[in-house]
Amino acid sequence: MARKNFSELRAQVEARPGAAERLAELRAETLEEIRLYELRHEAAVSQVELAGRLEVTQGAISKLEHSDDVRVSTLRQYLEALGARLELVAVFDDEDRRVPVHLGKEPAA
Repeated sequence: MARKNFSELRAQVEARPGAAERLAELRAETLEEIRLYELRHEAAVSQVELAGRLEVTQGAISKLEHSDDVRVSTLRQYLEALGARLELVAVFDDEDRRVPVHLGKEPAA
């Protein structure tokens, strides 16, 4: 069986009609499903370092990253410590509508 390097295989896949669109869609789906620890790894931040930024224990970071139910305020703090901003969007599939959701008081004018 002939061996091909990854670059050759990628070029073949990308040369197919509609490949760019399919790959972009797959990337978007992957980004929608990214886990907290993956964001932290991408930012090259250890649990210990992030815990220091948030003034919590490393164990608290681990627990948060493995939790299925996280408070919005906790998630917001976690993301801000990584240099990100949390945005919430309500998605109405039956209406194909997306509405930004803002929690808390209205900002001062």
